[in-house]
Amino acid sequence: MSGSDRIRPMSIVHIVAPARLAADQFGKPTTPPPVGSAPPPRLATRSAFEADDESVSTGTWEASPGIFARAIVDAEFSHFITGHATFVTAEGQRFEFRGGDAAYFPPNTKGVWTIHETLRKTYCLWR
Repeated sequence: MSGSDRIRPMSIVHIVAPARLAADQFGKPTTPPPVGSAPPPRLATRSAFEADDESVSTGTWEASPGIFARAIVDAEFSHFITGHATFVTAEGQRFEFRGGDAAYFPPNTKGVWTIHETLRKTYCLWR
């Protein structure tokens, strides 16, 4: 293997006290496209790790109250730290998430989020 073909070993990624992160510790907030006439939330992410080949990423994510369509196409595991939200899949399944819950979203999960109370989670995305 040449040096460029080697995979660098991954070390432990420790996300320290994500519930206590201040708003200014997140990246620049974004606003997703609106769903109908409902106000969209403000989304912000603080990355903790991204693989060189972009196959894995992890960090902390936050959404203010509002409604938006899920845009992630990768598989995702999330641990919800604070807040309250409803996710309705494209097939009509309804899930309520609150701080302390966790969920796995298979690749290409489509649906609509309604954020009732600012939601914060840690996540791991992979392709």
